[in-house]
Amino acid sequence: PILLSDSKNTHKKHIKREIERTNAKLRHFRGVAANVMNDALKIWQQMWDNCQDTRTCEEIIEDDCEPSDQIPMCGWQEFREKLHLLGHYLDYTQRLCEGSIDKISKDESEV
Repeated sequence: PILLSDSKNTHKKHIKREIERTNAKLRHFRGVAANVMNDALKIWQQMWDNCQDTRTCEEIIEDDCEPSDQIPMCGWQEFREKLHLLGHYLDYTQRLCEGSIDKISKDESEV
C-alpha cells in the first residue's frame, strides 16, 4: 500500500510539473506574439499617418481634386522599408501561431 501511494504521488507531481511547463510555454508564446503584433501595429500606424491627406477640411471641400503630391510624408523609400518590415512582422506572427517558426518563410525562400 505504501508503494502504491508513493507511485500516485509521483505521478501527480509529474502531471503538475508538465502542466506548469505547458502553461509557462503558453505565457511565453503569448508574450512573443503580443510584442511582435505591437511592433507591427506601430509600423502600420506610422504608415497610415504618412498616407493621410494634409489638407485642411476647408481645402478639401473647396478643391475637388486630390492633393498635388501623392508622396507619403516620410518619402517613398522609408514608406517601402516600413511596408517590408510590416510584412516580416506579420509573416513571423503567422508562423508563430501556426507552430512553424522553424520553416522558411515564403519571402525568404524566394530570395
